[in-house]
Amino acid sequence: MAPLLLAVDFDGTITMRDTLHVIVDEYGCEGVWEDLEPDLRAGRITIEQAMSRQFAEVRADHDEIMALVRERAGTRDGIHELVEFADAEGHRVVIMSAGFRTVIDGVLGDLGLDHLEVVSNEAIFAPEGCTLVFSDDRGEICPLCDRRCKRHALAVRHRGEPIVFVGDGISDRCVSGMADLVFARAHLAEWLDERGDAYEPFEDFHHVIARVREWQHEGRAAA
Repeated sequence: MAPLLLAVDFDGTITMRDTLHVIVDEYGCEGVWEDLEPDLRAGRITIEQAMSRQFAEVRADHDEIMALVRERAGTRDGIHELVEFADAEGHRVVIMSAGFRTVIDGVLGDLGLDHLEVVSNEAIFAPEGCTLVFSDDRGEICPLCDRRCKRHALAVRHRGEPIVFVGDGISDRCVSGMADLVFARAHLAEWLDERGDAYEPFEDFHHVIARVREWQHEGRAAA
């Protein structure tokens, strides 16, 4: 079978709960996401603007943040098996997130998956406040959302192989359009439904593995 590029979102995809929401609800202003989400969905504010407002009041150090994430975020069943499947079949896995490298590295380290390539933003957590550092790995302005999004980061990593994308959120909209096979849940699934675009629903990575195998055997990956 042809090798694949598996691009996987982190928050709400590898984790059961979005770690950004977990952190803000505990150490920032609870409910701020509910106030921001309508404007974000409608494109009146960017993801970066929403995140900056979310984290403006967060006061906690790195150890407190990681303890909270480990307690409340959880991880989705089958992620180990997905990486093992990719390794065995010669596929590449890239974690693509609008979240924070320090949190992602901590969770992946706990899972024994800290060897995976990660594209993300970063946050510096401290008792006196939180500093967000937005990735410069997003490169060119996306013609779809008029901002630097995941599309560029995926494009520069693409070697011509079929792309499988797994995601759940607003930051996954544009990049999902690059994929040959999309797995979606939550907001991403709702958005794709509105557009009439095809995707595979998922609740765990066991389903992702099984469906990718079927898809490859159907010959679609080589089409």
